[in-house]
Amino acid sequence: MPMALEDLKQHIHQSEFMTDERLRAHSVEIIWNALLLFREHKTRKYMSHTEKLVKKSSPTHVAPMGRPDQKEIRTVLISAICRAWIIGSGFKLTLNNKKDYDSKFMSFAAYILSREGIGRVHEKLEQYWSQRKSDWKKNMADEEKWRLSGGS
Repeated sequence: MPMALEDLKQHIHQSEFMTDERLRAHSVEIIWNALLLFREHKTRKYMSHTEKLVKKSSPTHVAPMGRPDQKEIRTVLISAICRAWIIGSGFKLTLNNKKDYDSKFMSFAAYILSREGIGRVHEKLEQYWSQRKSDWKKNMADEEKWRLSGGS
């Protein structure tokens, strides 16, 4: 069952977020916008000639077998959860403690992702984390290439 806005607020309230109401509201807004975006792009949709969203582009269109790949939109959702955790709790992100229980962030994110119907939550969070870490190392290695200002 998808998460409602009130469920999200309750989950953030029960997690170890700061008591500052402004930061909590900002975290709720970040995650809620990502959840809406995730729900919108979860399935393949095409624009018909009447500008309506349809599942098939034409009557003769044959969709590929299996579920559509949701990796990109899942990355957006996980990024939003990470950002909201950093803003709201002020704690450093940790996924798992080896040979120990899940970290507080892992429990927080796993609850939201599982409510949205995403399976193998631990695997997907660890995959996201390793990709983020490798991208960060690439960016740090070639600073000129990844400069945001574009100047010299």
